[in-house]
Amino acid sequence: MNSSSLRQYLRSMNSRHIPPRQGRQGFWDKLLAGFLIAFSPIGVYYAASDNYRNNSNFTTTLVVTGIFGLVVLIAAEGLSRPPHNGPHEFVKQDEKKGKRDEDERVLVCLGDSLTHGACSANWVDDVGPYLTQQLQNKDKTTVKVNVVNAGQNSICTHTVLHEKVYDVVACQPDYIFIMIGTNDAMAIYRDDWAQERMHTWSLTEQPTEDVLIRNLTDTVKSLLDTTTANIAIATLPPFGENIDSDSNKIIQSINCRIKTLEYLFLGEIRNTRRETGRVSVIDVNSALWAEIIRQRSSHNITKTTHSIDKFLPYAIVMGMLHCVFGLSWNLVTRLLTGNAVLSESLHLNENGGCIVTNEVVKWLMDKMM
Repeated sequence: MNSSSLRQYLRSMNSRHIPPRQGRQGFWDKLLAGFLIAFSPIGVYYAASDNYRNNSNFTTTLVVTGIFGLVVLIAAEGLSRPPHNGPHEFVKQDEKKGKRDEDERVLVCLGDSLTHGACSANWVDDVGPYLTQQLQNKDKTTVKVNVVNAGQNSICTHTVLHEKVYDVVACQPDYIFIMIGTNDAMAIYRDDWAQERMHTWSLTEQPTEDVLIRNLTDTVKSLLDTTTANIAIATLPPFGENIDSDSNKIIQSINCRIKTLEYLFLGEIRNTRRETGRVSVIDVNSALWAEIIRQRSSHNITKTTHSIDKFLPYAIVMGMLHCVFGLSWNLVTRLLTGNAVLSESLHLNENGGCIVTNEVVKWLMDKMM
C-alpha cells in the first residue's frame, strides 16, 4: 500500500472508528458500582435503630465496610485503566511530531488482558528497553522502536477483528505482535463464561475453536492488506500449570491450529500480492511450560493443582494486593497459588511476562538483522 492510498484508507477508517470500550461495564457503571459499594454503609446507618446505632460493633462494621468498598473501587480503577501507551495516545503524538525518522520503527502489541498489563504483568513496557539493549549489542544504536500497547481487558477475537484492527492500522506499524484468544478459550471451556462474554461484548455467535481460528485468520489477512508490517501470532499461554487438566487440553488443541497459520499464509502469499515471510508464529506456550518445568525442578515441586476454575476470587484479591498495596505479581503468586508463571492460573506474573518479552524481542531481532 503506497502512502497516498494509506492516507485515504486512514481517512475512511476514522469516519467509522469505534472508540475503545469496556463492554457493557463502562466508566459510569464502574463509578456507580464504586459509590454503591463504598457508601452503602451510610444507608445502613440511617436504616438502623437508634439503640443498634450506638453499638460499638455496628460502628466498627460500618467503618470496615466503607474502607473495603473504597479499596475495591481503587483496585477496579487500577485494573481497568487503559494503557498509557495505547494506540490513540500514540497516533496523537505521532501526528504532532510529523514525519518519522528513517531509523524509527513502530511495534504494536495486540491482545487482551495478558497484553493490557493491568491485571497481568506489563511485559509490553519491558520490550522497548530490552530491545534497545540487544540492538546496542549488535551496534544498531540508531534504531528506535516505539512500542504501542493495543491490549484490552476481557476482549475476544471477535472484538479484535471488528474494532481493534482499525486502531492498529492507524499506528502505521512496522511490526505487529498478536496474542489473542484466551477469552474465547475460556468461553469454550465453560458455558457460563461463554454467556458472560456474549452478553458483555454483544457477540453475534458463541465462541468455538472454529470461530476463534476464523477470526484470528481474518484479522491477520486484514492487517496484511492494510499495513506493510511483519506479523507474529503467539500461541496461547496455559490455563493453569497442570498440563493434564481439561482446560489445558483445550489450549493445546487451539495452539495446534494456530501453529498451522504460518504455513497457511505462506501458501496464500505465493498466489497473491502479499510479500513472502511476513507472518510468523511464536510458541509462547512452549516457552512458558519450559519455565514452569525449570522452576519445578529447582524447587522440587511435582505439580501445581491450582485450577483456572478458581481464578476469579484469586484475581480480585491479587488485584487489590497489587494495585492498592503495591505488591508484585510474583509475590502475590507465591503467597496465594504457588504457581511459577501464572498468578491466578490465567494471567501472567513477572516471571511469565519476562518470558513473553524475551520471545517478542528474539522475533524482532531476527526481523531487523
